[in-house]
Parts: sequence; C-alpha cells; structure tokens
Amino acid sequence: MIYRIHILKILAAILSLIVALAIFKSCATPVAPTGGEPDRTAPRVLSTEPATGTTNFRGKEVRFHFDKFIDRNSFRRNISVEPDLGIEFEIDFRRRTGIVEFKSPLPENTTIIIQAGTDITDTNRNKMDRPYEIAISTGDVLDNATIIARILDSETGRGESGRRVFLYREPFDLTNRANYIAQTDTSGSLAFGYIAEGTYKAFWVNDVNRNRVWDKERERAQPFRFETFDVAYGDSLDLGTLFVSMPDTVSPRIDGVGLLSETRLRLRLSEEVIWKPHSEIIVTDTLDNEFTRAFPLYESDQDPTVIFAQSELPLPEEGVYTLKPIGITDRAGNALRVDFPPFPGSAVRDTSILRTISHNAGSGLFPDEALEISYSKFIDDPAVKDSLQIIEGDRVAEEWPHIEIDRHILRIKPEGQWQAGIRYQFRVWNPWEEEREQIEPDIWQRNQLGSIEITLQNNDPEILNYLTLTDKDNSIRIDTTFTESVTIDNLPPLEFKAIVFEDVNGNGRWDPGIVEPFQRPEPYAIRRTIPVREGFTTEIELIFPPLDDIPVLLETDQPDEISEDPPIEIPILNGEPDPSNQ
Repeated sequence: MIYRIHILKILAAILSLIVALAIFKSCATPVAPTGGEPDRTAPRVLSTEPATGTTNFRGKEVRFHFDKFIDRNSFRRNISVEPDLGIEFEIDFRRRTGIVEFKSPLPENTTIIIQAGTDITDTNRNKMDRPYEIAISTGDVLDNATIIARILDSETGRGESGRRVFLYREPFDLTNRANYIAQTDTSGSLAFGYIAEGTYKAFWVNDVNRNRVWDKERERAQPFRFETFDVAYGDSLDLGTLFVSMPDTVSPRIDGVGLLSETRLRLRLSEEVIWKPHSEIIVTDTLDNEFTRAFPLYESDQDPTVIFAQSELPLPEEGVYTLKPIGITDRAGNALRVDFPPFPGSAVRDTSILRTISHNAGSGLFPDEALEISYSKFIDDPAVKDSLQIIEGDRVAEEWPHIEIDRHILRIKPEGQWQAGIRYQFRVWNPWEEEREQIEPDIWQRNQLGSIEITLQNNDPEILNYLTLTDKDNSIRIDTTFTESVTIDNLPPLEFKAIVFEDVNGNGRWDPGIVEPFQRPEPYAIRRTIPVREGFTTEIELIFPPLDDIPVLLETDQPDEISEDPPIEIPILNGEPDPSNQ
C-alpha cells in the first residue's frame, strides 16, 4: 500500500512537470535553431488575414504571418491602430503569426489601419526595414488618400528607420493623441495610407515615450513647410523632405583628472572632444590665479573619451589646482567645462616615452601646406630633428631649413611650395621604436586640383545663402555665403559634402521651423557625395522646395520607396564639357 502511494506521488510530480513545461513552451518566444552563419536579414510579413483593402469587415481579429519567428514583446510594443479611435485590442501568437484581437466593437463605416512598426524584431534582434500595415473598412468604401514624405538628418542627409510623424485632422488639438502616426523606413521615407478626406496638420516629433502626444517640454518637433493642407478622396500628396535637427546643447565635461607625473595629465571626459593648435588649458591655483598652461596631446587608443595633456611647468604636490579649458569643444561646438573638485599636484618625475602619434598627411597636402607630426609629449629629444631625412625625388636633401618644433609637434614646411612632379618621402624618427617611420604623402599640385560650382533653384535671389563644404574626414571645411551660385576652387581630388540653407530671417543660422506658433523651416539642401576630379569643375544643382503653400499632388500611385533625383554633375575641362562624360 505504501509502495503504491509513492508511485502515485511520483506520477503526479511527473505529470505536473509536463504541464508546467507545456505552459512555458506556449508562453515563451520560440527561438530558431542555432548554428551556421548568423541571420542578419530583416523579418518580413508574408501575408495577412484579412488582406489589406477588405471592406465590410465584421471580424474580431487580424493576423500578420511572418517569414520567421519574431520577438513577441517587440510585436506587442509596436502594433498601433489608426486612426486613434480608442479601440481596445490584445495580442496573441501562433508560432510565426502575430494576432491582433479587438476587444471592443469597431465603429461603423470607418477605415481602420493596423500597423506593424519598424521596431519589431526577430529572435536574432533584426529589425523590420519598413512598417507594414493592413487597411480594412467596416463599410462599403475604403478611404484611399495617400500622404508621403521623407525625413532626413540635417547633418548627414541620411534617413533612419523609426522616425515618427504625427498627423492631426481638423479640429486640431495638439494636446490630444495624434489621429495618425507614420514611421520612416531605412531610407527615411514614410507614407500615410487610406486617409479620409479633411484638413490636416503634420509634423515630426521625437516621440520619446511613444504615447502619440507631443510633450512640448521634453520632445523636439518640427513642421513641414506648410501649416495645414487639404486632402480629397483619392489624393496622393507629397509633403516633401523635412530635414530634422537634434541639436546637442549639452556641454562635454571633464569628470576627473589623473596626474600621471608632475607635468602629465590624464583627463577623463563625458564624451569625445576636438581641439585645434591654439587650444589650451589654463591651470589655476586656489586663489584662481593662473599658475601655468597645459596643452592637449592625443586621445587614448582604447577610450576616445580619455585625453592626455602636458603642462608647461611642474605642478608641485603641495599645491591644489583647477582647470579652465579654452578652445576645446565637442563636435556640436559646446565648450568643454569642468565638473570635478580641485586636485593636488605630484612629485613624480615625468618618465613617459616620446613616440610618434599621428600626422596630417592622411589624404594629402596642399602645395604650400606643412607636414605636421604629433608626438606623445613635448619634444625633448634632439634626435627627432637631427635624425630627420627628407627624400626629394631621387636625392636626399642634406639640409632642410624649414623645420620647427612646436611643443609636441614636428612641423616640416616646403621651400615656398612642394615642387610639382616630385615625389617626397619623409623619414621621421620615432624614439620609442628607435627607428625612422616613412611618410609618403600625396602632394596636391595646382594642376591636380579641381572645383565645385553650386547653383540653386527656386531660391530668392535677394536672400543670402550659407554654404558649408567638407570632405569625408572633416579635415577640409569651407564656409561661405552667396546668392544664386558659387564656385569653390583649388579643391583636392576627394569627395565632399555640401550643406546649403537660405537665411530668410537674416540671423546667420538655419532655423528648422516651429510647430506652434507656426513658423516654416528655412529652405535647406544637402548633397552628400560630390566627387572632385583633377583639373575639372563639377557642377551641382541644389533644388529648394517650391515656394507655394500646398503639398505636391502626385499623378501616380504611391511608390514602394520615395527617392530623390540626384543633383546634376557635369565635369568641365578647361571650360568645355568632357566628351567622355556625355
């Protein structure tokens, strides 16, 4: 009898375990088998139930059938029902199928869109590359107006998936939830489909908490170039391209200072910074009097938020010091500030090794530009200068009179200009390796340089335009102003990026617009890749949006992707078109 009781207990425990495993399996997100190359493809919707475009819908659920297992939490977080009518729903799953079940009756004679957002991922964390939507109608008619737009970054000119645009239908109350939401795909394109007739207002919002409400105190927003617009049945409207700006207004900080020796400082920063030859750090004593000055040397290879600096005078251990950076900023131009208490000096003698760090000839040198080699500390070894060798063509230059040592920089200047047609080789002494390093820079001679001519369309010839031209590495930057066209000469054969804006209000900066009270964004254009060829002029046309106050009415159906025609590039040789490029 006791034996039978033990057997029954064991069987009950096994049965309980089986039930628990079954429940766990039904609740957990299925995981694809491991092994082989990692899956990096985006999940796709293969089909839906019902099909988009269904009318007289009387069902209680819609289904998204995916091509792979998806992360169920990401699906739950990124399903929305448009327009916002307060329709309650729940989420369920059947293997690779996501199910949206309506828990309240759907309104009559209404077009409803169920959207799967771009932040839905598969079990390998691959995001959808574009949103997917099902449009159904509870009546005989399906609203069929379409609104398309493009959201691009104002600095890079590139699109990014998941940016959100709010669409409100009149009467407007921006304190309420948006009637419609659209998200960009990876190219920055977005579309509102199946929109009803009416008057609308659209704007981009950095909707941090994803609640469909613009929090004016915390979330940035920008309007398109018109405040409101009308949509009629069957319209296809293009709102154009909106360049969004997420300005960085937070200053970088020095969070801590480590004194590695009496003259060597290790600065730990809150973010990466940049500095120029004139940048410096004033070291003050407890009475806020200047004690000495320090100069940034280089950033750590392992952590770019750590930089090393060297002071001109030793900082004795009995002193206490603070720092005042000058000319050191982040990439947004915010000045570096101090956020740490005063620090004591050091009695440790500086024994750091002198070694080469970098040079400025990565992409080439202009004919009159000096070669600059940066070292790990102030140059105190005469061998750096004495062991320098300069090979000019096929001969060794015995003496080169134009050599300077500026703290930690070895500067080699040309004799007026580097000679055309001659190859230069610089053999620079590295004390750490106890050998010479070889640098063979490209010298951009005058006949190798090219030009860029930029012409604007749809601009006001009475208003000043600002141009910023930079190469890929930001080692070359040109800022200028013009009215209708401008030519930039003496450019090396590299790729450049141009940003142009029309300064309508004359304040010297680009204004991206205000949602309330409405202020339209100033005309803005970016050309990401402008190739410069030796001896040629590249002509670029940048097009500002039309000056009218209504969206463009498209004659064709909405495309799968919205693309922009590239600006015209015409290589010019000696003022004539190059026949090889016709």
